[in-house]
Amino acid sequence: MVPPLRIVLAGSVVGLLGACQVFKPVGPDFQAPAVQLPAAWSAPAAAQAPAPLDEAAFWAQFQDPLLQSLLAEADANNLDLASTAAQVAAAEGVLRATQGGTLPSVALGADSTYTQPDLAGKIRRETAGSTTHQVLAQSSWELDFWGKQRRAVEADAASLQSAQQRMASARLSVQASVASVYVQWRLAQTRVTVAQSNLAQQEENARIARVRFQVGSSSELDWRQAQTQLAQTAAQVPNLQSAVAKNRHALAVLIGQSPGTLVARLQASSQPRALPAEPLRWPQTAPADWLRRRPDVSQALWAAATQSARIGQAEAALYPSFTLSGALGVSGSGSAEDLFSWDSRLVNAGLNFSLPVFDRGRLKAQVQVQDAAFRQALAAYQNQVLKAQQEVEDAFTLLRNSREQARLTQDAQTAAHRAAELAMSRYRAGQVDFLTVSSAEQNRLQTADAAAQARAAVLQAVISVYRAMGGAWPDAQD
Repeated sequence: MVPPLRIVLAGSVVGLLGACQVFKPVGPDFQAPAVQLPAAWSAPAAAQAPAPLDEAAFWAQFQDPLLQSLLAEADANNLDLASTAAQVAAAEGVLRATQGGTLPSVALGADSTYTQPDLAGKIRRETAGSTTHQVLAQSSWELDFWGKQRRAVEADAASLQSAQQRMASARLSVQASVASVYVQWRLAQTRVTVAQSNLAQQEENARIARVRFQVGSSSELDWRQAQTQLAQTAAQVPNLQSAVAKNRHALAVLIGQSPGTLVARLQASSQPRALPAEPLRWPQTAPADWLRRRPDVSQALWAAATQSARIGQAEAALYPSFTLSGALGVSGSGSAEDLFSWDSRLVNAGLNFSLPVFDRGRLKAQVQVQDAAFRQALAAYQNQVLKAQQEVEDAFTLLRNSREQARLTQDAQTAAHRAAELAMSRYRAGQVDFLTVSSAEQNRLQTADAAAQARAAVLQAVISVYRAMGGAWPDAQD
């Protein structure tokens, strides 16, 4: 007994759909490339494993509520982050659209067509035409034998992951930038305070030199030298105040505000004009494999995965494509009751076959283009890993040397302060001229300023380590 045609067609469709799932998608399956990672960093600060620390705990170590508030505002309002978030949303939309393309497309339509009498009807003096009504549901579905659609979904899913890692990288960069600029702002304030403190002392020294000149205990040269030193120190203050304003304006932009709107708030801040505290917990060394957790490294890896899937997508276009199509509806020129009767039904189904013949050269070229883009993405990933290693090496070295420099400049500041006191004491006793006092005061100003800059350099080095490690560091076993 010969089976009905509809049974044969149904069995064929089921077989085709099953074949779509059995066939492996053409093109390469992505595997993360091997990269060379050091067994240990060349210049670790100490042989100590990093203590687990989350993001909030890390920034809390600076003991500066204003800094934490600015970081939160940057998270919410930074315009670079807003732009990157929009890119992530766009990537999500593209993925949903691609996933929708793997399903059958269905369109529902209705129309009415009026037809005038033909020539024979006009000869018979017929004046009324005919109206045909049609309600039709049409569907088509391209069978994914070669994995073209699956590779497209794979590529767009990897692209979404890349966009999300780009977002994480941008957020890390903004956090580090806010903290870095904040430290520069506090440093500029501290340097102004140091200069003003030395100004007060030098004003007193100039008064003593003037009195001693007036009573004949010293020459006018001492007095003029004191005035010169006082004026030179005062001349440094405007430049330092410009640095305060410049960093304040940069902070405003980072948190998504107009520079002028942040001035009053920061000037009215009850926070002391001092540098934040130095964090006591930070990774003095870390496993080299931690480089893989950096957002920019992950982003480069997902970008390579995207291009790998694009190769298969382009290669699938070289093979035949099969599309199932069908329509179901009613068509007629009678009343509504007649239109929706069984006799007015309209049913058709088909299997379309397409094979590229004359444009295979162009399609092969597209495969070569995607393959070249994949190799470029692989090289970019490997280069990003190397750059990450460089940044970690630089950050650890900078941290170690900055701490040593801060210790030495603090010792120099203590010694210079004591030397200035001794020089003034001996000057009052008439044992030395004012040149000795002037030199000692200059050293005191320079060492105090250098000590402030060295303390800020340690904070900047800690921030650099935070950035280089890809943010807060979890338990090494995680």
